[in-house]
Amino acid sequence: MPSITPAKHAYEEHLIECLTKYSHVLFVGMDNVRSQQVHEVRRALRGKAEFVMGKKTLQAKIVHKRAHGKHASPEAKHFAELCEQHDLLSGNTGLVFTNNDVQEITAVLDAHRVKAPARVGAIAPCDVVVPAGNTGMEPTQTSFFQALNIATKIAKGMVEIVTEKKVLSTGDKVDNSTATLLQKLNISPFYYQVEVLTVFDRGVLFTRDDLKITEDSIEQMLIEGLSNVSAMSLGAGIPTPATIGHMVVDAFKNLLAISVATSYEFEEHNGKELREAAINGTLAGAGGAAEEAAAAPAAAAGGAAAKKEETEEDEEEDFGMGGLLLSKRNCAV
Repeated sequence: MPSITPAKHAYEEHLIECLTKYSHVLFVGMDNVRSQQVHEVRRALRGKAEFVMGKKTLQAKIVHKRAHGKHASPEAKHFAELCEQHDLLSGNTGLVFTNNDVQEITAVLDAHRVKAPARVGAIAPCDVVVPAGNTGMEPTQTSFFQALNIATKIAKGMVEIVTEKKVLSTGDKVDNSTATLLQKLNISPFYYQVEVLTVFDRGVLFTRDDLKITEDSIEQMLIEGLSNVSAMSLGAGIPTPATIGHMVVDAFKNLLAISVATSYEFEEHNGKELREAAINGTLAGAGGAAEEAAAAPAAAAGGAAAKKEETEEDEEEDFGMGGLLLSKRNCAV
């Protein structure tokens, strides 16, 4: 039976200590992340979290051993089951242990995003679009554009792209022609970072999509739900805590309308004053409408008179021109 080296024994103790000390475990992806970038992330997480890397087989063995020990806790067993069920300890991943808010740690990781060029054989994490315009390349370089079916023209001795063209979609493999073209155009379309894949939080496993839910989005969803419930309650006539105020106000409006129509006065909630205000407002509106109706014929009459004056002036001008033309014709005869 092979003996355990002191380095592996120390690593086991450190990993078990982290699993016991911290309540949040972030499983992060390390694809295309450079060592210098990892050093900067470690420095930024100092005092907030602990970044642990290592062989996944060794980590899985330590987690399994911790879960099947004599004094194993239910949380340790549950963590080992989730790791095995969802295959969390596999691939090029790392572990981030913390007791702080997960959003705070995620913000630190996002702040250390690095821009990178498209290399041959890499998988595109996003869509890549070549913009239209002057490329600064000589006409002899048109073969790269022809290989990718990009429409070009020669303008001022330089190759110019007519319309923008998407050369890569998410999940596509970068070929030699695309990588060479993007390099010549000085386009670095990809961004790589230590990306959070899954979070273990006090026995609950959250995915990357779950982490996008914030307090503001939850509040917005609750407001929309309450609005829908209120609309359904009002439509069905069922009083609820969310709609009882609106229903009382609507009922009072109906009582006020009946009071105005039947000349019945009531004193509750200044009913008499509200009735008089409603009547005055109605009369004022009717008076304004009558004034507009009376002003309309006058305006029409004024417009007709103005049109008549313009017609007479035009006729006088025409007569003058007609007389001038007639005198010229007589002279010619």
